[in-house]
Amino acid sequence: MIAALLLVAVLAAPARPAGAGPADEVRVATERLELAVALAGARPVSWRACRPSCVRADAGAGTAVRFVAPGDGSKVRLVFDGHSGPVHLDQLRFVAEPSDDARTRGVTLRADLPVDGVRVEQSFALSRDGYETTLTVRLVGPGASGYGARIAPRLELVPGRDLGPEPAAGFGSLLEGVGRVMVAAGAARAVPTASDMPRIRAGEWAGVRGRFWAMLTRPDDHDTVIGSAEDHPGLWLVAHAMEPPPAPRTEWRYTIYAGPIERSALRATDPALGPLLLSGLWWPLRALALGLLALLKALTAGLGHPGVAIIALAVSVKLLLWPLAHVADRLQEQVNATKARLQPGLEAINAAHRGEERTRRTLALYREHGVHPLYALKSLAGFLIQIPVFIAVFDMLAEDIDLYRAPFLWIRDLAHPDALAALPACVPFFGCDLNLLPFLMSGVSLATTLRFRSPVLAPALMRTQRRNLAGMAALFFLLFYTFPAGMVLYWTSTNAVQLVSQEIGRRWRGRGGLTAERAA
Repeated sequence: MIAALLLVAVLAAPARPAGAGPADEVRVATERLELAVALAGARPVSWRACRPSCVRADAGAGTAVRFVAPGDGSKVRLVFDGHSGPVHLDQLRFVAEPSDDARTRGVTLRADLPVDGVRVEQSFALSRDGYETTLTVRLVGPGASGYGARIAPRLELVPGRDLGPEPAAGFGSLLEGVGRVMVAAGAARAVPTASDMPRIRAGEWAGVRGRFWAMLTRPDDHDTVIGSAEDHPGLWLVAHAMEPPPAPRTEWRYTIYAGPIERSALRATDPALGPLLLSGLWWPLRALALGLLALLKALTAGLGHPGVAIIALAVSVKLLLWPLAHVADRLQEQVNATKARLQPGLEAINAAHRGEERTRRTLALYREHGVHPLYALKSLAGFLIQIPVFIAVFDMLAEDIDLYRAPFLWIRDLAHPDALAALPACVPFFGCDLNLLPFLMSGVSLATTLRFRSPVLAPALMRTQRRNLAGMAALFFLLFYTFPAGMVLYWTSTNAVQLVSQEIGRRWRGRGGLTAERAA
């Protein structure tokens, strides 16, 4: 009898609609987004973005971030500001109804406002294959127009801890951070303080970005004043509709982007979001970095792994720059030959004279040999070639989300230091882990230095040159020790290519000299 009653109760119970969560919330899920909205206040309590999809992220073959999660201080909520005080929708109980179409999956929530004849509708429409969500707020009922003339909606957007900076030591901490950002007029710029938050027009974006992910909002049909709170640096964004409005409004629409800082994903949402990637670079360097990023993507697609692609990128860049590097090497050899020719005279002058007399005789020596006093600047050609490429590669690898949590050999994450083993105790600046790649990089650099030969330099100048190169290797070790493994892998590969090309050049010159001797 009891079993029969239980069976009747189960069969009679209403089925939970697709996408429903617990009784106090409703859930909407697409390929790349998962949203849970509380019926109390129509406020998101969980907002998750996945790359390339949530199914693959759950299987360990992708990545995901929670922009909103319970208990992490995050929130996305709407408040109606009016002359009689704010109306917090948190105090209302909403009824939810699914609202799907061919392009979106969503939910519409409805509740009565504490105002006679006014009802509020709030809908979330998630793109089925992208990272954008359209938030639409409507006032309905006979008193909607009058009430809409007296209030301004305020959208509060506070991403949670997942967007926050990950722990990092040394110079690596410079890459981690969260900050306010605005994308307008074809450019993205950081907004360092709350007082700098500007007014944005319909169609412009403002929000918060981390290193690989961003959460931004765009008012689609009204101009907006952006404000923020100083006690939440980089994590607080409030959008106020401008007052007084040109006419009473009963509907406001926002697009919210919650996803990766990846060019294809950004441009699929809005081409205007493209400048968010590599936004810290001057436009020529940014163009170079985007070209290198495209090359790295192509190499990754062809070779199957970003770690192998980074090594191939180092070789490719070396080959592409070979004509310029060859000219720079010839200029360096000319400088070395000039130094060797001047060295005996300079040593004699330095030993015998001081002050102005030394300067006068040095200039006379230059004139005698037909050498310009600034001849050594020609040796900067190689430096001037390498620096733009170094900056572009540095920023490109810092923001390439394909490296995020990508393992390679013993490296668990190419976007962070390789962390071969934990140290017994944390060391200031160097952190708490033993990173192997910087030692390998420095070892290759020192090998290149020790194997360096110049046929025109005297032994004393050769020792000075090697000492300078060893000092550069030590400086780069300090600079790169706490940098992401992808960057160190690239620089290690570049140094290895340099060592190989140097050895090939030495053997080629040696064979050329031997051939000349035999011919004589």
